[in-house]
Amino acid sequence: MAVFGTGQRGRTVLLHNDQKFVKNRSSASRTYWICSRKDVTVCRARVVTAMDSSGQTRIIKRNYEHNHKRKYPASDITLSEQLSIINRGAS
Repeated sequence: MAVFGTGQRGRTVLLHNDQKFVKNRSSASRTYWICSRKDVTVCRARVVTAMDSSGQTRIIKRNYEHNHKRKYPASDITLSEQLSIINRGAS
């Protein structure tokens, strides 16, 4: 499941599989996301999203695995708490 929010610096963030991604770039039909911890961990995990015919944003491609642990493990924090943290600006 993918959830969108706003990060600390006002950027759009994507929460997917308990990992946070930030928007890297967009084209007419796709949005490209990179791991939010890329600069710290040199993580190569990436996601590509696109709108389907019903207007829903769908993940259409995932590249690489994260090379680090989740900052907030799923068992320790709920999805609503994760969104609250993202919206408060924690990174």
